[in-house]
Amino acid sequence: MKRIRFIKKVGLWYADLPEFLEQGLGTKNNLLMVDGADTFLDLLSGNGEDVTLNISETEFAGYQAKLGKISWGKNQKLLDDVRHEPVEYGAYYEINELNGNAFSHKLWLCPVTEYVFRRYPVEMWVRVVDR
Repeated sequence: MKRIRFIKKVGLWYADLPEFLEQGLGTKNNLLMVDGADTFLDLLSGNGEDVTLNISETEFAGYQAKLGKISWGKNQKLLDDVRHEPVEYGAYYEINELNGNAFSHKLWLCPVTEYVFRRYPVEMWVRVVDR
């Protein structure tokens, strides 16, 4: 299980991973949450500017959302428009369950996912722990 804080600054969501930056693995713009991930964080945070999530590759009691990987790809125009650092690929996930109810939302995750999980998980379960 990973615990990750996300912070919204000037209308843009970022993963709060100072160790990623300290290790010289990328810049703050590698940590941008875009292409559906941003709107999902808006939902989970109650349109706030800070939310901390528990994210696991295995199902756990009390999870709120289930994500499943559906495809590889990226929206290069969107990434350019928000000035995301250049990346070669990413993965799209479908959220099909939220708070025990059917839900449909697609989001994109960049290769920082591999830094966090050492791969792109096939499925992930998420719970808000602080906002």
